[in-house]
Amino acid sequence: MSTLLETYNRILFLDLRPWLLSGFSELKFKQDLQDLKKAFYQVQPLYEVSFPKALTNKRKYFLLLIDAEATEYLNYIHKQVSESINANAKKYHVHMALTRTLNEKLRETALAIRDQGYSPDQYDPKFGVLPTNTATADCAYILFYLKHQLVRLYLEIQDSYTEQLKEEPLTEDDIYLTYFNHTAPNPSHISEAVQIKVASRSNPRVITQSLKTFKALTGDYKNAPKGILTYDAIIKNPSRFASFEESLFQNGYIDEEYKFVDKHGMKSEMAAIYHQLIKKGYFNQRTFQPIKPIKDVDIRKFLDHRYQTNLDKQFRTYRQNPDALAEYIDSQYWLSSLPLG
Repeated sequence: MSTLLETYNRILFLDLRPWLLSGFSELKFKQDLQDLKKAFYQVQPLYEVSFPKALTNKRKYFLLLIDAEATEYLNYIHKQVSESINANAKKYHVHMALTRTLNEKLRETALAIRDQGYSPDQYDPKFGVLPTNTATADCAYILFYLKHQLVRLYLEIQDSYTEQLKEEPLTEDDIYLTYFNHTAPNPSHISEAVQIKVASRSNPRVITQSLKTFKALTGDYKNAPKGILTYDAIIKNPSRFASFEESLFQNGYIDEEYKFVDKHGMKSEMAAIYHQLIKKGYFNQRTFQPIKPIKDVDIRKFLDHRYQTNLDKQFRTYRQNPDALAEYIDSQYWLSSLPLG
C-alpha cells in the first residue's frame, strides 16, 4: 500500500505512463488484470466515480489500479485520523492530505493531460464520433479517470472531516476550477457511493457478542469421538489459538458455548476461516502416537466437532476456488491480520 499515492506517480511519470505502453497487446493487459490484487474499504465511502464503461483490457487494468490505490489511500487516512492522539494531530493529517498529497497530484494530472493533448471527445461517444486512434482514446480515458478520482478523493476526505479542516471547504466546482480551469462536468462524475460491506478494524461483525461472557478454553471441552483428533494432538500453540477463538466469538461466529452461529452465508465464511488458520500454521503437522501426518480434512473435522457444525461442502468449495478464498480473506481485516500460529 502506498501512503503517498505512489501508483499515481508511476502513471504520471514512471513505468506506468499509459502512452508508453501502446505496444502492449490486449492479451497482455488481460493477463496482468488477473494478477492485480483488489483493495477493500475499511470505512464506508461517501462518494464514487461515475464514468463510461471500460471497453478495453488496458482501460480495465488501469481502472482497477486507480481504484485500488484510492481505496488504500482512504483506508490509510482514516486510520491515521482515528489513531491520532489529539485534535491537532487529526487536523494535521487531514490538512496534509488535502494541501500536500492531493494538491500535488491534482496539479500534476492537469499538467499531464495538457501536455499530452487529451480531451473527453477522444473517448466519450457523447461528444460525437470517436477517433480511430484507439491508443490515444485509451490514454485519454485513463488520465481523465485519474483526474475525476482525485477530485473524488479530495471531496471524500474534506467532507469526512469537516471539523478538522483548517481552511474553508471547496465545492466540486471550486476543485475543478482551481486545478483544471473549468467547472464540474454536468452531469457530475462524482456520485453518492452505494452502501457496501466494509472490512473495518473498528466494527466487529456482531457487536452484541462483546456484551456476553466468553471463556477461551485451552483444551477439549467435550470428549472427541473416534476419528476426531484431540485438542492436545492438533493445536500447536494453545494460547495463540485461544486468542483466535476470542476473536471468533467477538466477530459473531460462535456463541459463548462454542457453538457455531449458523446464519445465512456464515457457513461459507467460517470455511474460509478454517483455511486461513491452516495457512497461518495453527495446527501441528503430525501426530506422534502413532506418528502420522495431519491432513486438512483432519483439521476440518476437528473444528467442525469443536463448533458443532459440518462445513465439509463449503471447505471443499474454497479449496477448489483459491481466488474467491483470497478475496474473502482480504476483505476481513481481523482475519487477514491474524498472527502466525
